[in-house]
Amino acid sequence: MEDIKAAQQLSDNHIDDHVDDEIKLCLSDDSPKSFFMFAGAGSGKTRSLINALSFLDKEMGSKLSAHSKQVAVITYTNAACDEISKRLQYKPVFAVSTIHSFLWELIKNYQLDIKAWVIESLKKEIAELNEKQTKGRGGDAAVKRESEIKRKTTRLAKIETVKKFSYNPNGDNVGYDSLSHSEVVKMGSEFIAIEETMQEILVGKYPVLLIDESQDTKKELVDALLIVYEKYKDRFVIGMFGDTMQRIYMDGKDNLACCIPDEWEKPKKVMNHRSATRIVELANAIRKTIDKQEQRPRSDADRGTVRLFIVDSSANKEEMECRAAQIMAKKANDKDWLDAARYKSLILEHHMAASRFGFFDLYAPLNESKSFDTSLRDGSISEISFLSNVVSPLVKAHQSSNDFEVSRIVRQHSPLLDKKAFQENSADQTKLLETAENAVEELLLLWKCGATPTCIEILKAIKKTNLFTLNDRVDDILSEPVKDEDKKTVALREALSVPFDELEKYSAYVTDNTQFATHQGVKGREFPRVMVIMDDTEAKGFLFSYEKLFGAKSKTETDIKNEREGKDTGIMRTTRLFYVACTRAEKSLAVVAYTENKQAVKNTAISNGWFSAEEIEFL
Repeated sequence: MEDIKAAQQLSDNHIDDHVDDEIKLCLSDDSPKSFFMFAGAGSGKTRSLINALSFLDKEMGSKLSAHSKQVAVITYTNAACDEISKRLQYKPVFAVSTIHSFLWELIKNYQLDIKAWVIESLKKEIAELNEKQTKGRGGDAAVKRESEIKRKTTRLAKIETVKKFSYNPNGDNVGYDSLSHSEVVKMGSEFIAIEETMQEILVGKYPVLLIDESQDTKKELVDALLIVYEKYKDRFVIGMFGDTMQRIYMDGKDNLACCIPDEWEKPKKVMNHRSATRIVELANAIRKTIDKQEQRPRSDADRGTVRLFIVDSSANKEEMECRAAQIMAKKANDKDWLDAARYKSLILEHHMAASRFGFFDLYAPLNESKSFDTSLRDGSISEISFLSNVVSPLVKAHQSSNDFEVSRIVRQHSPLLDKKAFQENSADQTKLLETAENAVEELLLLWKCGATPTCIEILKAIKKTNLFTLNDRVDDILSEPVKDEDKKTVALREALSVPFDELEKYSAYVTDNTQFATHQGVKGREFPRVMVIMDDTEAKGFLFSYEKLFGAKSKTETDIKNEREGKDTGIMRTTRLFYVACTRAEKSLAVVAYTENKQAVKNTAISNGWFSAEEIEFL
């Protein structure tokens, strides 16, 4: 009898196997069909995506390649692209890219259309700003609008002379002839939605398009692709993989599930293979207030441990989180909770990490300028990326007396030692080497006797010796401030005035080499031990409010109005974010809630069925 029960339990763990078979049918040559696959946290969404792609490679890979066609795969991050490409062994039949890269590849050769669109867009934006300036109040808002009008007008005048626009999907785009991330998304989506030529190119090049994390895919692109689907459904298959509960970015499509055409297949996974039973129970309880979907834990999953620690907002936060970790070590019988490097602390906003990890003075001016957005989050601002990826390794190699590595870095990156320099000075190569060596020594003197230079001082030393090539914006950053200066330059000058070790801390954070990550930034990932830190006062944001979610603060009139009208609300957004954060945990989960009303938080946690009284502790 026990053997039969055990066999039944193991069989239950394969309850979702039919989903991959359903997707294969959708992708078969016989009767291709578009689909949306619902896959909750830990359900093996990526595995299903890889299985679908492997099936496509086997069934039609040769045929697609013979006709210069590909399967397009759009995913949310560069890390996800790299992981998927690696698992597909980098086969050329697959075009795996982020949203921005995908759109740029489609439109980049249509420079005249791009120019016309940018000109029209700038004219429209300037007209709107002028109208606001006429009707709006004075003060700081008026000054900002005036500055924005001037900047856009100057760019508009210069654009007339642009022959080719540039764009870097993975970096900070500098210059009037560079396109911003938002411009590429708007323009690319618009071209797909209304230009028949672009639609024919899309369908002809990519007869199958699969979208990972579809709930967070830019709504403009989703709308455009659905337009193309309706027109070309007989020869264009779209496959969406995702979970509407894990939509945590504002630019995703509202009510995506309701927008999916009725004729699409809608396979659904119900198993959570990642988390312990108690964590799956918590996730189901959180989800119940949004969409009633439920997951099952594996039959062989551990019970797991969850705890809610409720802390006064004015408490010493590092001390409280350390105490929470110590209690978790006992409750979960897991000594790894005593080592901060062995659990992941999830915070609400990047500037909380900046404050706690020691790079706030670098982060704050860049964040407040609101000009960097994606590049600040992923560390791709060109000047900072250069200092992190070239100067930092050079200094570390020198400090560890690794002369070979120092030489390698200089040879790879310095214009003093590039092929062109050697060809032009073939008779005096010794002098070239000596010049480069002196330039390196002058730079490294900045760290003499344990000193830590500022980033500005480092850039000045490099510019003086021409040791490395710096972009044109560095000249502006190193110059004295002038009136009506570009706000990116102003923000960068302030940010780069910090000591170099602060930049290295920032770099460690954005490359995920610290204890901290944001609730949003870990979507799709998993950790044995997770501490979710809920602190509205440190977050300083308005999109999420854990105090409202846990009943410590009342809903606003806007919240009530949005609820009544069926719109997305701050509480709904926070619920989804809470779900994402909690479901990163595999074995044990600590939730630390900072609040001004501890009893209200406890009451809500119990009444919602999220935590039992025994699982809640006041610190």
